[in-house]
Amino acid sequence: MNGVLVVLEAVGDDLAAISRELLGKGRQLADALGGSLAALAIGPTKAIAARAGNFGADQVYTIDAPALRQYTTDGYVAAAIAAVKAFQPALILAGASFQMRDFGAALATDLGAGLVVDATNIQVVDGALQVTRPSHGGNVINTYRFAAGTTVVALVRKQSFPEAAAQPDRSAPITELTVAELTPRTEVLSVAPKAGAVNLTDAAIIVTGGRGLGNKENYYRLIPPLAEALGGAYGASRAIVDDGWVPYEHQVGQTGKTVSPKLYIAAGVSGAIQHLAGMRTSRTIVAINKDPEAPIFRIATLGVVGDVNEILPLLTEEIKARLNR
Repeated sequence: MNGVLVVLEAVGDDLAAISRELLGKGRQLADALGGSLAALAIGPTKAIAARAGNFGADQVYTIDAPALRQYTTDGYVAAAIAAVKAFQPALILAGASFQMRDFGAALATDLGAGLVVDATNIQVVDGALQVTRPSHGGNVINTYRFAAGTTVVALVRKQSFPEAAAQPDRSAPITELTVAELTPRTEVLSVAPKAGAVNLTDAAIIVTGGRGLGNKENYYRLIPPLAEALGGAYGASRAIVDDGWVPYEHQVGQTGKTVSPKLYIAAGVSGAIQHLAGMRTSRTIVAINKDPEAPIFRIATLGVVGDVNEILPLLTEEIKARLNR
């Protein structure tokens, strides 16, 4: 078996941040396995295929066909299997987005491979793959060990690893693959963009508001301006989404978005276990709450006890002033 195969994702004409993360981690794991690093671009993605070599891939596979212009489970799995046959990887890496969860589970089933969803760490221990995955709101850390020779599909939570550094002078050979009979059972007729959708899972900085803000007016007066000043996105607890203050697209937590930003600011969020399940893997957590016993303080990197309605305007003004110096 060879090394590691990364399934690429695109944002516009560039590699998605999760793909750069996986190429960086994949490079380490491929070296530890004594193999090479390959990348797979499915559909009309030749631009990002060329970029994969800049981020560490030794070999890039592309596969395109009319049936692959929109995602379908059958089409993408058939394309991936063609790359697996060509490369014979020990480990297949993809992001843990909703689409990749569907794809990864189907691919693992068809390959008879091991599967871990929401992985946050992957190591090679004594020649075998070991994958870490949190569960039960992050209160339980599961470690999966796979026997050497077992193919593993690992779907990785975003921002679990540092992004690979670009090497503009580096490139990798690109091989175009084909599938003899590509006839997905599902046909996508049209895709309508969802108005107001928020891509919280890609945000490096998130400012989230909760019921401690008092009302909807305070939320929009305080949270979006702070997020904008920091160059981040704004989220919400389930409580205020249920109360109709903020659309569901902004909800962070077990029944909303699972996020792992570099900086997470929780303002007026008490920290119910369902909320913690969606954000506790954030690298730096700043909690602002007037209740010193609020559960959010137990996982916070930095805690501020005080009224968010007084603290946030001052914080926003200070950040703007520092940026304008």
